[in-house]
Amino acid sequence: MTQQEITLRVPGKREYALVLRLALGGAAILKDLDAGALDDLRSASDEAVDCLLHQGREVSWLTMYVVDGGDRLTVRICAEFAGEGAFLADKEETEVSRAVLETLIPEVEMCAKDCGCIQAISLTLKKAVAAEA
Repeated sequence: MTQQEITLRVPGKREYALVLRLALGGAAILKDLDAGALDDLRSASDEAVDCLLHQGREVSWLTMYVVDGGDRLTVRICAEFAGEGAFLADKEETEVSRAVLETLIPEVEMCAKDCGCIQAISLTLKKAVAAEA
């Protein structure tokens, strides 16, 4: 059964991406990720944070969830936007972010709000060692 194991909520500011990176280092050790996978995951989390923060809307909070799926690990980073209002998403920027993420992580999912801005990005990769049943 897939379960959320780690939740970390930080202010929606670029400098807090470092906190998410450090937490991913601990998760990688606990979840049997090799060094290469950890490097890719850290780079992908930086790109995901950049994507979420640079959409023309203020972000109040970023929340990272780590979900252990046995032989797979999913990291989901979500943005909580400040206020509502008109917004025109830049689809080209979103596709550039998706392309960068897909070079680092095998499975990427981007969830958009009705306005077109990306609210959550999920990054899923295989662990180095499958969990015992």
